[in-house]
Amino acid sequence: MITEEIYRDEKEIYKVVSIICANGANGILKDRDVKFNVRFKDVKNDQIYFSQVECSKPGLSLDDYNMRPLDTEINLGGNVYLFTAIPTSSKSISIPDGIKSHPKRKNVRIKVAGNPFISKMYVSISVKIVDPTIQDQELAQKIHLILNTIESTLVRSENYDLAKISLFDGTEKSVIVKLLRKFQKPFVAFNTSNLSLKDDTALTYEDYVKLLSEEGSNFKDILSQLDKIKAFYKKNNIKSEAVVPLLFEEEVIGQIRVVSMKEAISKSNILRLNNLAINAVENLFTRCAFEVVSKEPQTIMDIGVNGAKFMTTDPDLYKYLRLMKRIYVQIYFPDDTIVKTMATIVNVYDDTPEGYRVIGVKFSVNIDWKDKNKLDEFIQSVVRLENTEVLA
Repeated sequence: MITEEIYRDEKEIYKVVSIICANGANGILKDRDVKFNVRFKDVKNDQIYFSQVECSKPGLSLDDYNMRPLDTEINLGGNVYLFTAIPTSSKSISIPDGIKSHPKRKNVRIKVAGNPFISKMYVSISVKIVDPTIQDQELAQKIHLILNTIESTLVRSENYDLAKISLFDGTEKSVIVKLLRKFQKPFVAFNTSNLSLKDDTALTYEDYVKLLSEEGSNFKDILSQLDKIKAFYKKNNIKSEAVVPLLFEEEVIGQIRVVSMKEAISKSNILRLNNLAINAVENLFTRCAFEVVSKEPQTIMDIGVNGAKFMTTDPDLYKYLRLMKRIYVQIYFPDDTIVKTMATIVNVYDDTPEGYRVIGVKFSVNIDWKDKNKLDEFIQSVVRLENTEVLA
């Protein structure tokens, strides 16, 4: 998965730039069809200096772009670094205000928006969703009826003391929700008096602690958090708890949470809860789902055989475009042919100055091989044209 990291702190920016310079990394500064190939040398006094600068168009130098922003890309190790460069001399730029970084992609990506070799290429985006906050009263009532029926069944027929089914809206920040989304497995506290219990079939508090550690929490803070959780369980007489993900098209769209105050939840209980979760999702998407489709052509910023970056200008889509959301895309080529595929949102970038939403998507591994070949051939043809222009 491509995940973006953004450096805005001055010390972090200096650290990244120092590493780039220490390795004598090569970079590209671009302005439309003009490219400067540079080699990084040193950073001092808020200036970055190059040991070498070559322009794709003879007669031009960085002096001609003094104080004009240039898009910069550097490949170093397994990462790609991106920022806006402001030339200050023929061999220097000012240190940037921010740097974006993501793992290096295995496949070639081409710029689409603003590319002089590409015209009339765009994407249509649609999202299939179940939204309990929808203004359609009849549909909202159907959704709530299904959710209430499941909760009632879990309490009356399955003998849980508490049951709650929730649909996610993208604002959830809890560690357990993060675990559900990452591993798509149930989270279970089989015995709340012993949170260190492990299990191969479910996520436990061992995974909870691992995730907190990976996110940078120190051991003291983690222990403090676990103490609060134990106190909560004890205060509310909770003997066992399980949280089961609701899965639709490889996306976790919600959860079923059950609590037992009488006896421990068993592995057979979890299997039953998984089946109930499957039935719940089938019910919701058979009876209550609706599709939001972009009304106008949406912009393709760049594209590769495995993914793309889109700029969406349709406000009706905004609230549903979140990390790991599955979307359906139709890519329209200049020759009026179309490639259709499912995609997963793996990045949500900063909005544009106009307020438009920018997302990075990964295409489904099940994309038709003919469509993938067409996409690859198109990308390679554009790369050849770009290389021909540089050589000219």
